[in-house]
Amino acid sequence: MLITTQQISKKAVAYYRHSAEDKQENSVALQRQHTEKFARDHNIEIIHEEVDEGKSGLLATRAGFENLFTYWIENPEAPHFDYVLVYDVSRWGRFQDQDEAGHYVFLCKKRGKEVIYVSKGFPDVANQLISSLETSIQRYMAAEYSRQLSDKVFHGCVKVSKQGYSAGGIAVYGMARQLLDVNKKPIRMLSPGEHKQIANERVSFAPKNDETTKTVKEIFQLFVQERYSISTIALLLNQSGILSANGNQWDKSKIIKILTDEVYIGTRIYNRTWGRLKQKSHKNPRSEWVIVPNAFEPIIDEQMFGEAQERLYWMFASNWRKGINAINRARKNIRNDISKWLRSKGLTEFEAQEIISELPIIFSVKIENEYLSQWCFLISEKTRRYDKALGISVVLDKKKVVDDFLLFSVEDFTPTDFLIFSKSSTIYRNAKIERDKIEEAIRFLIRQFIQSKPRGKFKWQFVEV
Repeated sequence: MLITTQQISKKAVAYYRHSAEDKQENSVALQRQHTEKFARDHNIEIIHEEVDEGKSGLLATRAGFENLFTYWIENPEAPHFDYVLVYDVSRWGRFQDQDEAGHYVFLCKKRGKEVIYVSKGFPDVANQLISSLETSIQRYMAAEYSRQLSDKVFHGCVKVSKQGYSAGGIAVYGMARQLLDVNKKPIRMLSPGEHKQIANERVSFAPKNDETTKTVKEIFQLFVQERYSISTIALLLNQSGILSANGNQWDKSKIIKILTDEVYIGTRIYNRTWGRLKQKSHKNPRSEWVIVPNAFEPIIDEQMFGEAQERLYWMFASNWRKGINAINRARKNIRNDISKWLRSKGLTEFEAQEIISELPIIFSVKIENEYLSQWCFLISEKTRRYDKALGISVVLDKKKVVDDFLLFSVEDFTPTDFLIFSKSSTIYRNAKIERDKIEEAIRFLIRQFIQSKPRGKFKWQFVEV
């Protein structure tokens, strides 16, 4: 507190704020020093202080700031004072909406208290327009500082995430955060809330290898191999006394969260949601995610994870009906296109349809959710007679229907006649063909078919394809 020996004409309450991101010259001690000097120079008595140490100025929900309004500015029983002294505009707050900063200044003015920014001094009454404009610019600069700092932090997190390491956050159920040394070798598992101590160390994830990890494996096994329903799995876990991640009982939503999380196949995902600058968070589209496959040791293999996604998708009757209809539309469109092309080569409608019925073309609905894009292609014994098969990805968009084309080696398929993979897999990258290569792929399929028949049996064998 400051009481001068000079005649006191005005009184004030001082407000100081310093956050972890701010530089040393913005410390509370330095703010107090400048504010007390300003008060002495202008015969102002500081009767009270409110301080927010280590608090961001993005929001008004700061203890000191709230106390300032509750107990002093808006309290009719508070001792009389004239000013609220603040070191500068940024100490009042780095509000992302400049009108919010002005709103709190207006609340003070409405109750006869004037906010004075010490570094700027008393406003120039003769040039109020210039003074107001200058304050508006300073409010914008205060907000922009936080935006720029947030962008720097975000891009740093993206860089770390692209390398497959953790940029913050907690480990999911069954996993733990693993500390890596400067050579990226494992040191130990980190406890909840524990952080690395050395800047060039990194944090990754690894299976916890305890009962929680065992439970994750059991959930996938029961769902994929034993074909249990989600409700039954939750019931079995609850009957066994196994608790979920938050220490409560299991329910359907928690089981689905386990079954759909790509972390369990060793995939590092960052930027699923946007929640910077204390603003309302929202989910980002998958195209904006940072996705790094095989970033750390998995709990579940990709095959089992893929089967789980396939079963989850088709568990919903609406998806099943939409999928069947989409495949039928795609099949009809593809057959019509190939038929027109063959007839342009001189074949009859009957001959074209007979060839088309023999071609190894298979369809799969593209399964998309907030976590991944995935396919499950099935082949028949008839298709296995060939070396290659054309896979057609179908979407539920009535206008688009056909999404991707993939040329598979039949050897890619498992003995169970299905192939499940995601967009990030090697299978997808190797099999995908561009649309300008479709005609070439159809020619290849027809040549396969012709070569599989006795020479001279079909008159279209001499047609150039």
